Amino acid sequence: MKKEEKNERIYILKEAMNLPEDVIFEILTRLPVSSLIRFKCVCKLWYSLIKNPNFISKHLHNLSSKKNYVRLLISRRGNITNKRVVSLSINDTFDVFINQDFPSYFNDKFGHVRLIGPCNGIVCLCGYLDNIVIWNPSIRDYKILPQSQIQRLVGSTVRGSDFGLGFDSKRNDYKVIQILFCLSNDRVVVYQVEIYSLNENSWKKYNGIVPAKIKYGNISWSMIYKNEIFCWLAQNGDNNEVILSFNMSEETFENTPLPSNIGVFGEQEIRNIWVIVPLNESISLIVYCLKQVEKYFDIWVINELGLNNCWTKLQRIGPLSRVERPLGFWKNGEFILENSNGQLVIYDPANQELKTLGFYGKRDRLELVVYKESLVSVN
Repeated sequence: MKKEEKNERIYILKEAMNLPEDVIFEILTRLPVSSLIRFKCVCKLWYSLIKNPNFISKHLHNLSSKKNYVRLLISRRGNITNKRVVSLSINDTFDVFINQDFPSYFNDKFGHVRLIGPCNGIVCLCGYLDNIVIWNPSIRDYKILPQSQIQRLVGSTVRGSDFGLGFDSKRNDYKVIQILFCLSNDRVVVYQVEIYSLNENSWKKYNGIVPAKIKYGNISWSMIYKNEIFCWLAQNGDNNEVILSFNMSEETFENTPLPSNIGVFGEQEIRNIWVIVPLNESISLIVYCLKQVEKYFDIWVINELGLNNCWTKLQRIGPLSRVERPLGFWKNGEFILENSNGQLVIYDPANQELKTLGFYGKRDRLELVVYKESLVSVN
């Protein structure tokens, strides 16, 4: 232990001994995770306090409404090495990112890692079929999920899968949903849905109907909403575009129609791309034309799922040159994108400045989530 750290802990301990325990509790629940990890070594009382589930819940509640503890978690593949790298920012200026270390299991079982979430500080990492990990990068805690033992559809081949993550508030449980795209012998795609419970550490089969077809293969076609609902862009039985959502507490699917006039840019109706990403506490729908050199991005938002005509057009961003696709929004509405060089950039609509963040990777392999730290353990 460094001398400075030891002196800091001695000072903190002396000062804290003069305070009532409930006051210490309140102070600690307002501190960042990095500080609390250090403070667990101050004394046995603080260690027990910080590990206590009530403390973790109160700390999560206190920090959830604050923007100070928001980070960027980025997954990419290098152009030269093709190595997968996941990095976490440690400040708001994006000048320092820390590459996350993973066990060799990840390299053996994962190709390009999918980042699903986050949910109360937990991220789901998805690789090849049935290789799923839940992970809290704040406390470097991860869990390899057991493989599902549920029998797959007889006479079919699993051709792909998609995933969701969320919190079941009724049972105080974290769940992962795995949707398997099964191709039958007569060339019909059938879904098999499986749900993992962290409390039970096991999978079960969902026996209901999935009311829409998920747009498979694009990392910007799904997101988590209010921690409890996971959403995908999809098509219903009439081939209309919808948001398909799954409520983790109710274990039910629901469709929400998209705005009826999102295909029109000015006076011209053109082929466009639709993306859903979180924007503060809302779902945002980003509409743009892939083929345009100078791109415009229409931003729609919705605050309640399941209803018709509840979308509001928030703004149009652009024209932006040499950008390829949107990846998300930062905490004050800044727009994060991938440019034509496979580089991460951030655009501030307030001053109309485009800033390069210095991350390069293979085209269409950049992926990010806006991450809020927590003490929630997955073990």
